[in-house]
Amino acid sequence: MINFTRSSIRSCLAAVTVPLVLFGLSGVAHADELPFPQQGYGSVGGPAAPGGVVNLTVKEHPGNPHPTAVTVSSPALTDDTALGDTKRAWVGAGRIRKTAKPGTYPVTFTLRHENADCVAEKDRDYLCDYPAVVLRSEVTVSGAEETTASGEGPGFDGGLAIGIAAGAVATLAVGGVLLRLRRRRTDS
Repeated sequence: MINFTRSSIRSCLAAVTVPLVLFGLSGVAHADELPFPQQGYGSVGGPAAPGGVVNLTVKEHPGNPHPTAVTVSSPALTDDTALGDTKRAWVGAGRIRKTAKPGTYPVTFTLRHENADCVAEKDRDYLCDYPAVVLRSEVTVSGAEETTASGEGPGFDGGLAIGIAAGAVATLAVGGVLLRLRRRRTDS
């Protein structure tokens, strides 16, 4: 039978505790709320026509934890919308659905903070799970004829030729009027 004394138990606890204190213990803490009430922003480029691409940017408010994942949802965007973490913001691109009708659509960004770096001074060595943050923005889908040139009309070269011809006709017309006025003065 092993005889444990108080000093042997204390020595054993010290042997386990000292390395944990010296080298740090990374655990997961649970934070009930974000440090700042401002949550950040999400922006969407545009307008874009159906099938076009828009830029997406998501940034947390300074002082809040950096998101560990961001998802995007919108009735105007395809499901393959992707964002990448630059460590300063989440950026990416989204494609407008080809079936989207012209108009303004909501875009929802969900920022997740699971196993994020804790922002409280006392918890700097730990990871925290913060609640998800939802940011809202909008994307404008334009009509196809508003963003792309149509194939109708004379084009640049044809338009230039028409402009030169119209200028020549106007010059001849003004010259003819001036010539008539001069003849009337000499006849009088």
